[in-house]
Amino acid sequence: MKSTPASLAAGAVVLALALTGCSSSDDGASGDTKADKKPATRTVTDATGAKIEVPGTPERIVTLHYAATQPVRDLGFDLVGQGSFEEGIVPEDQVAEAEKVPVVAQQEPKLEDIAALEPDLIFAPNVYDEETTEALREIAPVYTFTLRGGDRAKWTQRTEEIADALGVPEKADALETAFADRQKSIASTYKDVIEGKSVGVIGAYEENNFYAWGEKNMQGTLLVPLGFTWSKQENEIVAEEKEPEATLSHEKLAAAVGDADVLFLDSDLRGKVNSFMKSVQETSLYKQLPAVKAGRAYVGGKNTVAGYTDANYTLDRVEEALKDMQGE
Repeated sequence: MKSTPASLAAGAVVLALALTGCSSSDDGASGDTKADKKPATRTVTDATGAKIEVPGTPERIVTLHYAATQPVRDLGFDLVGQGSFEEGIVPEDQVAEAEKVPVVAQQEPKLEDIAALEPDLIFAPNVYDEETTEALREIAPVYTFTLRGGDRAKWTQRTEEIADALGVPEKADALETAFADRQKSIASTYKDVIEGKSVGVIGAYEENNFYAWGEKNMQGTLLVPLGFTWSKQENEIVAEEKEPEATLSHEKLAAAVGDADVLFLDSDLRGKVNSFMKSVQETSLYKQLPAVKAGRAYVGGKNTVAGYTDANYTLDRVEEALKDMQGE
């Protein structure tokens, strides 16, 4: 069974407006009504430290990267515009709805298309130059969220940032609690299978190379709490990088994950690896890896975690792998 945070978000309690100070005219018709409700605007601090005035309850939201699109949906909000995406990274039951939302950003935002949507809040990744950000601010309030940099691995932080901008921090807390509880459950259920096993994670995004991920990256936050020990070789091979990840030639496979007892491969949300990863799998160097020879190489979901939908899909795949290893 797939477990998706979309269902969790859908079950979150909707904030009610507490009405007070109601009055009515003598003939029974409603008069002026004052309500204790969310303010028309709120001031929040985005990932750059900038103070942003945002709507109390945003209604016309545009995201310029899928790393914000998924959290917005996980938190139960709809979009009027979004950044580009590949069908395979959207859950199958969400594809039809996702395809109805106009795509207004590829590498760069399409300013005229965004303006035409009349957004009241724009989520922009922290990769745009100031000129682009200023142009976006002419259209609507812009909340810059964490995509790259030192906090890249903190995908839960990105959901917290977006929840803050949307005025629903309690929903981010609920998603985080449910996810941590699931990790604890898996760790307990499969303790005997996981204990003493090292894990490595790889992907591939160009010809003749593969991508190594260190423990301090996104996949580490998913797998280490389950009880796995990260591949010492993989940690060492990315140790000198600004971020704990590196593009390496196929010849480095054994040096990077040759000590891993279990190997997880980057895939989409259909359990499919891309053409570059298929090329890696066809090499004799890959086939000679101990984890591969032992039959412990598995597709593991997206290595770049956008939000709780991605993270839960990875746990689905990990549970399948653990059940398989349980039968050894």
